Amino acid sequence: MLKRIYGIALFVMALALAGVVPAFAVPELRAAPPHPDTLVLWVMDQDINTGTALQKLMRKYTQRSGVPVKIRFLDWGAAFAELNKVLATEAGSGTDYPDVLQLGSTWVPYFAKAGLISPLTEMLDAVDTSRFYPEMMKASHIGRDTVVYSIPWFLDVRGFFANERVWLELGLHDSEIETYPQFFGVLRAIAEAKVQNRAGGLVVPFEFGVKDDWTGYQQMSPFLWNFGGDFVAETDSGYRSALADSSTLVGLRYYLKLLHDKDVSPHNLHENSSSAADRFVRSEQLLIFGTPELIRKIEFDSDNGGLKESPIAKDGLISVSAPGGPVGNFTFVGGSHLVLPKNGNRSKRKLANDLFLFMVRADNIDYYSRQSGFIPPDASLIRIWMQDPRYNHLITGLEQNGRSCQNIPEWSEIEMMVNSMVSSIARNIAQGDTDVHETTARLVLQTHEKINRLFGLKDADRAAVRNRIKNALMQPVEEKKYDKGLSYVSDAPKFSPRLIVVVSLGAVAIILLLIFMIRFRKR
Repeated sequence: MLKRIYGIALFVMALALAGVVPAFAVPELRAAPPHPDTLVLWVMDQDINTGTALQKLMRKYTQRSGVPVKIRFLDWGAAFAELNKVLATEAGSGTDYPDVLQLGSTWVPYFAKAGLISPLTEMLDAVDTSRFYPEMMKASHIGRDTVVYSIPWFLDVRGFFANERVWLELGLHDSEIETYPQFFGVLRAIAEAKVQNRAGGLVVPFEFGVKDDWTGYQQMSPFLWNFGGDFVAETDSGYRSALADSSTLVGLRYYLKLLHDKDVSPHNLHENSSSAADRFVRSEQLLIFGTPELIRKIEFDSDNGGLKESPIAKDGLISVSAPGGPVGNFTFVGGSHLVLPKNGNRSKRKLANDLFLFMVRADNIDYYSRQSGFIPPDASLIRIWMQDPRYNHLITGLEQNGRSCQNIPEWSEIEMMVNSMVSSIARNIAQGDTDVHETTARLVLQTHEKINRLFGLKDADRAAVRNRIKNALMQPVEEKKYDKGLSYVSDAPKFSPRLIVVVSLGAVAIILLLIFMIRFRKR
């Protein structure tokens, strides 16, 4: 038998050397053609962990349906322009055209008005929109229109977080920062106390990080809302800029105080919000205006995009109440929605609908939210998350005073205008502008006029509006002195109540043992 095998092998080798290919030669290797029903999902690039979570979720879908899903991650900064271009074209066979797509909540009305995403009317019974947080469902419509174009995927709720160890060692309480004057006074006291972290480094009280940052309008929103102002106001005939309204200017004045104050926020004008978040993670900053991603990230190691080994993970993170104003204490709510492109591949529309419904199922929303750290938009899931005390302030604020931006097509442009205004104001302050109030008033006026032009409006008396803005911004901002007093943060390790109990019980046991031994010897 072996001789026969050797003989065949020698025969094949001889044919190969002679240039003759036998009938049973190894076939040419070619790439397998793509599955004809492969679905394409476009989402924004969040971080490593969210990408991994989404890939696992899509594998789960493929196992259930037999349909593969290709994921493309988009850069937030370039996504809006790219989507404008791509969604205006028809999907072709074999292209990377999205079948299901993630949009920022403030983008939905724009793409809906442009006719680039499909109404979801036929899917609403299967989705049950009543389970979603109402303020975020607002972004699914254009203004007061009732047609639904999207379904919320996750909530991006902004609130105040504190370094738990430093906060507790300083003996601070939420009640001490309920108002803006109190808040400013506490920040001043922290700056004067020269608080240190475990490594002996200085802990700055607070930073927004406003240089060329895309979160400017998010930072500013609660300030305006809490004083009764806004960026845009609805009228009987449409919308207009509210940026020059007296209530808006009061809120803006309080917001600008934090930008001007180099003692409280020394890096505000020179760094962006990402840098501020990094400083907070290094335990070099006490408070941050951030998103709930931080809570989840400290539970994951660095290989999964987490912060488990970071100083903030060791010190702990807590949410604290944000300061409020005379009108209320509003919580900024943004987030992302899922949509179906109108010009998508019609032959795959039924499959795309199926993937869409799979992604907005409560269990899959909960899974993705728990991996990413974003709060789910499903009301039943929000109540479950409330059981985690780290989310208490965020969810309480969400349910009581959660507020999102205007759901109008023009908003995507307005937020870019406001962000540009904040960056320009910060640049002028950083460069030591000798008449910062005049320059700031000019920038606010220009932004106000740009917003009005979007709605076809124009102010009759431009000089009067500019003077009103300047006079409002020049008014003093109250700061209440914090009299409690603060001291350095100790480097000494802190003992938890559980450890104290264990040590105490151990000491009692040792004492009882010694008493027993003494009595035993006397016998």
